[in-house]
Amino acid sequence: NPEYGVKLEPIDFAAFARACGGTGFTIEDPTECGAILDEALNTPGPVIIEAVVDSLEPPMPAKIKPNQALKFAESLAKGEPNRMKIAGTVFADRVRELV
Repeated sequence: NPEYGVKLEPIDFAAFARACGGTGFTIEDPTECGAILDEALNTPGPVIIEAVVDSLEPPMPAKIKPNQALKFAESLAKGEPNRMKIAGTVFADRVRELV
């Protein structure tokens, strides 16, 4: 399976918003998300919110079924070049949930 992706970095989207006459916000810490979203929603005019994320963090649903976990593991094993880093992130997230 070929991999597809879009790499839009290294652009500062918040600075881009300001350069275009809007307002830009950057979320680097998930604990700041609510406050920044509230501020952005209360800002008049166009707003861009840039959220810094881990590119190796797989988009996982809040609850995963066993067959989904199996398919995810199979897809990693079939040739994902960053499979060890992604698996490590998934494992660390799971441990954090259990602790």
